[in-house]
Amino acid sequence: MQFFNWKYYILLNCMPMKKILIYLFATALFSSCSFPHYMFENKAQTLGLDFTQGKWLINDIDCPGNVYNELTQMSAKDFGGYLQDRLSPVYDVKGLILPQKINFNPSKKTLQEIKKGCEGFDYFINIRAGKLKEDVGPLDINPQNLISQSRSNQSEVLIEVYDLNLAEVIYSQKVIGTTTVANDHQDVHLAKTSRSLLLGAYGKIMQDIDKRSIKN
Repeated sequence: MQFFNWKYYILLNCMPMKKILIYLFATALFSSCSFPHYMFENKAQTLGLDFTQGKWLINDIDCPGNVYNELTQMSAKDFGGYLQDRLSPVYDVKGLILPQKINFNPSKKTLQEIKKGCEGFDYFINIRAGKLKEDVGPLDINPQNLISQSRSNQSEVLIEVYDLNLAEVIYSQKVIGTTTVANDHQDVHLAKTSRSLLLGAYGKIMQDIDKRSIKN
């Protein structure tokens, strides 16, 4: 449970906007910052992708609505940078027959069915993202002495790529981003939101793909 701090509410409502901005800036200087930590879950994924060949499909992203547009645009730009006109979003291709939801780590049989439903394509990109915890706001001014336990924001992103001709998963990675606010008796904390952690986790996976992959 978060506690409302009336002293900050009264103070901010009695100050003109210019002084509020100065106050917030000064507060930030003397606040406790909680830095994000990103953890790769699949240590066995040591290979990247070969972007030099084949036609690629990218699935509709399964993620919270408030980040859907941004994540869709980012993934189209990032993968499109490697593939150009060889990348197509599933919602732009007519005649596809795909399961309503494609679970991660699909079986060989499922991948064979996907291949039948999108004939002519060689690779399939599947992305899922979600918020796991959201206990803290970006500027947290709750009195920490009333809270006995640390609180955290946490998000995860999963990206898998399937070779449809071989019916195999050729890339699979999950990154979890976390920021924790400890009970350190500070009234003010700065922390990454779950949304920011989600986008950060996505960026970490794309950095991994870029580092390991074969590009034109």
